[in-house]
Formats: sequence, C-alpha cells, structure tokens
Amino acid sequence: MLLRGVAAGSFVAAESFVPLMLVTQRGLSPTLAGLSLAAGGATWALGSWLQARPGVEPYRERLMFLGMLLVAAAVATAPSVLLPAVPVWTVAVAWAFGCFGMGLVVASTSVLLLQLSAPHEAGTNSAALQISDALCNVLLLAFGGAAFAALGGGAMAHAATGTASGAHGSHPAAFAAVFLPMAAVALVGAWVTTRVRERRPAAGIGQKG
Repeated sequence: MLLRGVAAGSFVAAESFVPLMLVTQRGLSPTLAGLSLAAGGATWALGSWLQARPGVEPYRERLMFLGMLLVAAAVATAPSVLLPAVPVWTVAVAWAFGCFGMGLVVASTSVLLLQLSAPHEAGTNSAALQISDALCNVLLLAFGGAAFAALGGGAMAHAATGTASGAHGSHPAAFAAVFLPMAAVALVGAWVTTRVRERRPAAGIGQKG
C-alpha cells in the first residue's frame, strides 16, 4: 500500500509540472509540451503487459525495484532541460522510460495485494490501496506546488498565460524544487520494494503424501 502511494504520488506530482516547464523554459507550445508525454501511454501499457507474463512471475519484486529506479531516473532527468544545451526531447525519452516503470509497479502492486491478502481482507485492502494512491497524489502535489510557488513559480505560471511580464524563463530553481524531491521519494519507493514479499505456502501444505 505504501509503495503504491509513493510511486503514484511522486510520478504524478512531477508529471503535472512537465508541460509548464517546457512552455515557460523552452518556449514550446502547449500542444507540443503535452505531446512530449504521449509516448508514455504506450510504454506504460508495455510495462503492464510485461509484468503479467508467466515467465516473469518469480521475478516480480525485482521488476518492481527496476520500475521504481526508472521512475526516479525519469523524474531526476526531466529538469535537465532547464539547461539550454540539453535537447528538449530528453524529457519525452525520460518520461517514456518512467511510464514503463510505472506500468511495472502499478499493475504489480494490485496483483501482489490480492496475493498477500487473506480472502476476507481483499476488499478492505483494495480500498486502502486506492486511498493510498489518491492521498499521496494530493499530498505530494501540494508539497510540490508549495515549493514551486515559494521559489517564484507562481510568477512563471502567470507569464505562461500572458498575465504578467518579465517572468518568462526565470526561476528554473522552482522546477528543480519539484522534480528533485520527487525523484528522492521515488528512490524511497525503490527501497520499499525490497520489503515486499509474496506469500508462499509453507512446506508440506497442500502437498499430497
């Protein structure tokens, strides 16, 4: 449950600021900035498909660890485009890998939740999983927004809509204050995956003598 909240919260909070960063810092149109995230839909689906293959079932925990590392790397790489020398398409590539990692993690958490839950606890635990997802989204997005505003990000948001002048392209640290902490949260999620263990029957149980 904790892993699901950490994964979803860190990724969604960071993703919310990607289009604004590309518009205000690199001059992309809102359409192009949004399209930079489009490939992530396909790679997310690919990650979900991969974790469901029978051959990878014994390695599910390792796949989740890999997935969280990909999420952390994607979120940490995104603000590199604040440097003019870094190609703007770097975000699209990084986000494709991050979405692949999310596909591995999100689907696996749902599967493992049911495997680790007693039959009479499945409904309660499923509800708790969704609450963890939504609550961490709200909390981490609020934290990111507060850090963004504290470093002048609000002025950039107004500049992007044409309601203020002289702020366009300023305060790149406001974006770094969002992405880098979220990358750290994703790394915490990678550690959490090492605490996940699938419930397996004890020796001799269910075996015929």
